[in-house]
Amino acid sequence: MSHFSTVKTKLANRECLIFALTDLKLSPQVHEEAQPLKGYYSGSQGQSAEIIVSGRTIKARADIGFKWNQSSGVYDVIHDSFETVPKLGKDFFSNKLMLAYGQRMVRAKAAELQEQFGECAIAETTNGTVQTLRLTFAGHQEVKQFARR
Repeated sequence: MSHFSTVKTKLANRECLIFALTDLKLSPQVHEEAQPLKGYYSGSQGQSAEIIVSGRTIKARADIGFKWNQSSGVYDVIHDSFETVPKLGKDFFSNKLMLAYGQRMVRAKAAELQEQFGECAIAETTNGTVQTLRLTFAGHQEVKQFARR
């Protein structure tokens, strides 16, 4: 039976979440006030969210919502697993989305640290299932030469 489920996450940064969804080509719709989600049978089942991925984006009949949970300080994912799992995969939220979100968080932190340490280069490497982002700041590459007299 098709229905919405709410999943707790560790997604706390709104901008990084929106960029991660965009990186995954999910075209999120962002609202200041929570909007009703469209379910399998067209009704919202009383569910709403501030960030919505339309079901049409993934060729599904139910939306995916990210609702801010004031008490925990993170976004909850509201989705219909009967619709999302066949389209996105079983590990989409725990793996693909978290990887894209993590990359965005690293890039945001690098941009913040650039003010302190100078220009930042980001090198990305993948070894099997492990992806590494290496940050190199210009301030740490400064070389000084001294002449002996």
